[in-house]
Amino acid sequence: MDCEWSKRTSDFLKMTLAKDYTSVSYALRVDGELVAADALGWQDQPQQIKADERCTYNVASVSKIYCTAAVMVLVQRGLIDLDTPVVEYVPEFTMLDEDYKKITVRHLLNHASGLPGTQWKGFSVTALTKRDYDEEVLNYLANSHLKAKPGEYSVYCNDGFTLAEIVVARVSGQRYSDFLRENITGPIQADSTRTIEDRNPDFPLVHEKAKPAELLLVEGAGGLTTSMIDLCKFGQLFLSENPILSEASKQEMAKPQGVSFLAQDQKSPSYGLGWDTVCFSDPDFDLGEGVLRKGGNSFQFTSQLIIIPKYNAVLAISETHDCKIDVTQAALHILAQWLLQHKGISIYKRAQPIPPAVVEARSGIYLMPSAIATVAMQGAIAHFQDTPLKGQPYPWESYLRYDGQRWIANEKVSYFFAEAQGDEYLMSEMNGVCYPVAMKAKAFAPLSETWKQRLNHRYVVVNPTPEDLVIGEIMTGFSLEALPDFEGILVASFSGRQGSDVYSGGFDGSFIPAGENRGRGFLRTPCNGSRDLIDPYFFTQGEAELCEVASYRYQRTDTLPAYQGQAFADHPQTFRLDQPFDGTMSVPEGRRIMILDKDLNVVGDTLTDEQLKPAESGYLLLI
Repeated sequence: MDCEWSKRTSDFLKMTLAKDYTSVSYALRVDGELVAADALGWQDQPQQIKADERCTYNVASVSKIYCTAAVMVLVQRGLIDLDTPVVEYVPEFTMLDEDYKKITVRHLLNHASGLPGTQWKGFSVTALTKRDYDEEVLNYLANSHLKAKPGEYSVYCNDGFTLAEIVVARVSGQRYSDFLRENITGPIQADSTRTIEDRNPDFPLVHEKAKPAELLLVEGAGGLTTSMIDLCKFGQLFLSENPILSEASKQEMAKPQGVSFLAQDQKSPSYGLGWDTVCFSDPDFDLGEGVLRKGGNSFQFTSQLIIIPKYNAVLAISETHDCKIDVTQAALHILAQWLLQHKGISIYKRAQPIPPAVVEARSGIYLMPSAIATVAMQGAIAHFQDTPLKGQPYPWESYLRYDGQRWIANEKVSYFFAEAQGDEYLMSEMNGVCYPVAMKAKAFAPLSETWKQRLNHRYVVVNPTPEDLVIGEIMTGFSLEALPDFEGILVASFSGRQGSDVYSGGFDGSFIPAGENRGRGFLRTPCNGSRDLIDPYFFTQGEAELCEVASYRYQRTDTLPAYQGQAFADHPQTFRLDQPFDGTMSVPEGRRIMILDKDLNVVGDTLTDEQLKPAESGYLLLI
């Protein structure tokens, strides 16, 4: 595996992920070899345990392909006939309609059974208890009607695969999970791939943020947890000769087997046995014929398994929902980028590979008055990312297609680059109107020792007023940082209220020194691109260093007095909290209390909050 390429690809993928995401993992096999794999984010976010390639994800309905494969193994042994009624294998299966006796094993696998859909009780739980989900499904069906005659039309159905799982168990005489492990996942050494009740403790299950681990009891329909590397191993069975699935079984699974009475319906007929589609295509990519795709969606995860015969490729990807990405699009772009770089093959249909010289010239850091943006390009696409110096980066524009001149977001929005007066600019065209968005960063003169001494110090506002909404949302305080990789550029990285609708609670203002104590905003971007520049002025007053910038006065936090029970005064006071503050202080009419955390974010404000929460540390403003 090309670990360096995987890292670059992961960095590129990371630019599309939402703020505060939990985890996404992917794997790619080409020509039978694992060529890329990674896991981003957290296995356990609250405990700050990072995810790695051994972590498992609930792949939900991707489990249906494993269940189908288990059925086909028994078909190969002559123990199951796909067109035999289910009742011959599971005599206790019964329903209120007599037509249930006509449901065949094939109907279960091509979604044409006519069953109601899903027995939800016990489908997903947070703890394993002594319950028999399969028995509960049989009891539920015994009191249910069919919604259609078996074979009349296909409609996605979870309970069909629970019945298929029961068929496997009855015919094999084994627990379904044991049969799966002994006959499929064990032989291919997919050691992480287990049902929830049979989880392998050596492969930790990811969970989204502080949610409890999601346990899916619907084993055949959606109960597998697996690493992406092991999911790719399973996918490889459909591209290579192997002793588990015969060529006849794979061909049978890959036939269009869905049924519809609507002539215009193109999706239902493309169901295979287990597969969501056996003829998947995408308008952005040349994938060839016979592409197999199976997706899965649970209460915490979205997953995809895609088999692409034309390129002898297997794609596997799973994300927690808080990543907020299109997993199919992400996976196909990973394949396209790998094929372009390693085989010189472009599978892009609506985009052109970006020339290396353009990638080199246009990628990089671009500055706006309040933000830092990263422009990155790979293959035929670009990502634009907001990249704050504090806090997690988040996507601004993702999967912009290069058409040879511009990067296309949609039919109304595109981007390009321009040069003027020695500077480079990111430009946008929206609804036919072009305008500059940001200026590319460049190096300036090295910082003096005086400026270097100020770096990484924090400054908090000391002259707020009781009625000022702005100071409770943005610019409550700042840390002084050097812009990484660019000599001479400083950034006042302001904090505010997390989740604020103004500047998302942060404001990264760039400037350059203009002497030892003054800074100067240097952006020269017409339209909106250089509004609200900052020109900070630093000075000392007694032992304290202060800064006047953006119409407020700030003081370096390590020179603030400690709060020791002081009362309101006739002027604003800002204190350092060295001991807990219980939040119960009375506020005189027309006055205000603000509490900041150690990162200068507003966590309490009597102007907007009915009650202040206690604070263990941070800063207290009596205004």
